[in-house]
Amino acid sequence: MPYNNKVITYMFSLFDYVDAHGANCFYEWWRGLQKKEQGKLRARMNMLRDYGEDLRPQILSDTDVPGILKIRVPGNVALRPLLCKGPHNNDSEFTMLMGATERDFVLVPSNAVETANGRKTVVANNINRRIKHVSIT
Repeated sequence: MPYNNKVITYMFSLFDYVDAHGANCFYEWWRGLQKKEQGKLRARMNMLRDYGEDLRPQILSDTDVPGILKIRVPGNVALRPLLCKGPHNNDSEFTMLMGATERDFVLVPSNAVETANGRKTVVANNINRRIKHVSIT
């Protein structure tokens, strides 16, 4: 039986922020999570790729800073990775800006939203500061 070379297309493209040295900050944070947490986040990321904005408000929600969103992943540790639409094509892409957690309704690190907003500005000014999303398998 011949191999089926089926191409999978997604509704939304996902990207990861990279720092000035080319390190994928989001991937490094994700890699440091427990296997169970990695799996939960991978499932949410797949949903984001398939459904985008339709995940509001239970899975995808706003932060106090306009344009910075968080993915809600429940668990013993509440994961709250921060991202933005675009910033180059707001209709079909998201950029993962950084990992964060939430304790007692407060993001950790405490400056996570401000850091994510700064990274969004960097990516908006330099498209080379992001790469195609790298997933933990």
